[in-house]
Amino acid sequence: MNRKLIAGGALVAAGVVVFGVVMMRRHRGPHHAHHDVSPHGNGIDQSDPSVSFEAMLNAPEAATPCETAFGAIEAEQNTAKLRGTKSIFQWVAPKSDFLAACQALSADQQRCMAPRYRKDHADECMRVRPAEDQLKKMVVGVPVPEPSVPQ
Repeated sequence: MNRKLIAGGALVAAGVVVFGVVMMRRHRGPHHAHHDVSPHGNGIDQSDPSVSFEAMLNAPEAATPCETAFGAIEAEQNTAKLRGTKSIFQWVAPKSDFLAACQALSADQQRCMAPRYRKDHADECMRVRPAEDQLKKMVVGVPVPEPSVPQ
């Protein structure tokens, strides 16, 4: 009787362990509903470039607006790389070239290169936006396709 009880207990314990391992793997797997997804983010396309924009806005302030802008661009590119998505930038000048071109801008334009400042001062920044040829010395964005209009 004791042998049957011990064998039955061992069998139940083994079943519990196997069940626990299966459930743990299931919860850590890529298809689990709560893996890498905030309960507040249900329905959000995680490949959406807004995630990269958010990284830019959350990048730390640096010593100058131009350094802040370059750091924000790096944050966006790192986020895109980590997520396996494309950056919103086709090309970014090397840091020294970026900073030199940015520092050649007016003080107002330099402030507007920093994403958080630009977000909070959109009207002002639209008025002082550098010419395209000046911007292309620093960064080139990925073209945004125009929505097709049904005819």
